[in-house]
Amino acid sequence: MALLARKFPGQGREALCRRSRTPMKIQEEFILKQIREQVMDWVTRDEEKIVELFSRLVQCETPSPPGDTREAMALVKSYLEAEGLPFKEVTAEESMPNLISSVRMPREGRHLMFNGHLDVLPAGQEPGWSDDPWSGKVADGRVWGRGTSDMKAGVTAMLFAYTYLSRLSEDLSGRLSLTLVSDEETGNGLGTGYLFEQIESEMEADCVLSAEPSGTGAVCFASKGYIQFTVRVATRGAISGYPNASKNSIHIATDIIRDLGALENIEVNLPSSITAILADPQRRERHDALMGKGTAELLSLITVNVGTIEGGSSPSVIAPDCEFSVTVVVPVGTDPHAISAQAREIVERYPEAEFELEGADAADISDPDSEMAVILQETVEGLGRAKPEMAPEIAISDCRFWRYRGTPAYWYGPEGGECSAADESVAIEDVLHIVRTYALAAAQFLRKD
Repeated sequence: MALLARKFPGQGREALCRRSRTPMKIQEEFILKQIREQVMDWVTRDEEKIVELFSRLVQCETPSPPGDTREAMALVKSYLEAEGLPFKEVTAEESMPNLISSVRMPREGRHLMFNGHLDVLPAGQEPGWSDDPWSGKVADGRVWGRGTSDMKAGVTAMLFAYTYLSRLSEDLSGRLSLTLVSDEETGNGLGTGYLFEQIESEMEADCVLSAEPSGTGAVCFASKGYIQFTVRVATRGAISGYPNASKNSIHIATDIIRDLGALENIEVNLPSSITAILADPQRRERHDALMGKGTAELLSLITVNVGTIEGGSSPSVIAPDCEFSVTVVVPVGTDPHAISAQAREIVERYPEAEFELEGADAADISDPDSEMAVILQETVEGLGRAKPEMAPEIAISDCRFWRYRGTPAYWYGPEGGECSAADESVAIEDVLHIVRTYALAAAQFLRKD
């Protein structure tokens, strides 16, 4: 739908600007105002439809592992088909489908991409659920269930913003794409990374937005990186009263775990955009208020977490085996492979132990003062909310695939403090706000040729 054609029948944009004595800047403001009014009208009209799709997505059980997102992707494809929007699947494993959809505008311009994932964290083991984790219940102005914040609220918002922008294509330039993937939570290379392997030219963009849970008071411009590895210890084993016959694998494992703590003392060289936050007490305080108490301090720290440990066969036997898994989270400016090499060196001090690297990703960052960062902040303010802080995150996202390539990529989404806890939920008004924010910010970005 071309707004100018609707408001001024028989007059295209060029003709209108030619006949008008209004300066171009004022003319541009007028067009953006019309876009804003139309988007606001559509969101108000579609509120029930937005909530229904959000709830239905939550009801599609997509815990990762195992990461089966076929039911949720079928719902997404049904929605896109109903809206007449093209898409194609680029899938490495049948149970973990990926999808890309693109809309080209009539004039050449920049490429903006929305990116999200359909897999979510597992549910059911943590205490405190007051309802079925997959209920998608709509109550108290919220939608409830696992994956509401991470990130089915964001997926819903991006789907509707993408739809609205496709209708406004005559008034925009360039190209808008939407990628929805699987395998984000476990990161085994079957999601966004696979799309880059298979269709790299279609994945290249001038900017990327992802509605991951940031809280609507923050725009996330950086994420920490990680190293994951497994350590296996093996000894002869013996009856528990004969330590002269064998070392205990569990004792060795605990010694290694103690020694791995030294990784947290490695010096870190942070970029100025993060040191500026840490050096300002007020900014540190605001960061903690937005992202959780103590998170500002964590931005500069290497942290070591032993996630699982298993070993031994009986209290009466000196344990002949022990295996544990570790995640080391590293700040921006840290080489994960150098940290991995030091972890391996610590493990190899013990001849009974074996080190296996599972994966490593560097931390990633975008310019917090870029054009899109400013557009997002101004858009949120224009919608009547406080200007969001530009904030680095601790969690990891698929934004890294673009940030590694120098492409600006930002998160802006709902609150995420309960994304791994019982009674995860998102306020309906926040979902509607994110639809408005993405549609309006994207329209402003795509107005430029």
